[in-house]
Amino acid sequence: MKINSTIKLTLLLLVVMSGAGTASAYFAYRAGHEALQGVNQPDVNPTNKLKDVKKTSTKPVKFKPIDEKTILIKVYNHTNGKNKPSDSEKETKKEDKEIEEKETSQSVEQNAQAEGDTQTLAGFPLKVEDSGVSLEVNEAQNQGNTIALTVNLKNEGTQPIRFLYSFLEVTDNQGRSLSAITEGLPEELPPNNESFQGTIKIPAVLVNDSNTLALNLTDYPDQKLKLSLADIPIVR
Repeated sequence: MKINSTIKLTLLLLVVMSGAGTASAYFAYRAGHEALQGVNQPDVNPTNKLKDVKKTSTKPVKFKPIDEKTILIKVYNHTNGKNKPSDSEKETKKEDKEIEEKETSQSVEQNAQAEGDTQTLAGFPLKVEDSGVSLEVNEAQNQGNTIALTVNLKNEGTQPIRFLYSFLEVTDNQGRSLSAITEGLPEELPPNNESFQGTIKIPAVLVNDSNTLALNLTDYPDQKLKLSLADIPIVR
């Protein structure tokens, strides 16, 4: 009889505790629900931002050197005028060139006035010929800061002749090598018996104590021609 009373008391306690736990959970749920009323879910999920950042993050790019062939092609295109400027750029360059030519002309005139009019020597032309190719010096001029030689090239042979004017040798009567630039002379001389005129310019300061000049020009790359002229007088 006593055992039955103990069992009943235990079951009653379990029922009471279970009811109390259920009531507590219910009231907690209600309190939480009322506290969260009016709170909306964010329009943008923050985790999506993290995903976007991962997608857009840049990875290190491996260094790749420019191919030498590409560089040579670009240089060739540039030097041969394949990268043509726009009309506006052409107009700007034309105006700049006109201004530069005008300034150069004024500078030459001032030098001529300061050192006298441009002088030209008599006794020309001087001519040399080899294998049907001729080099002729028609006149020498003192243009103030420059000694200018007017020359003609002609090919009476049957094959075109190429020249590389960086191989042109200019020396004075003391055997000194002089720097010179060429203007107007063709890189390839066609076998059409046509005369091509150009200019060889030497800085006058290099020939202050010289009396004559000598020219040596050969073809490229064969170097079979020997066009040599000596005793070209210098204008003072």
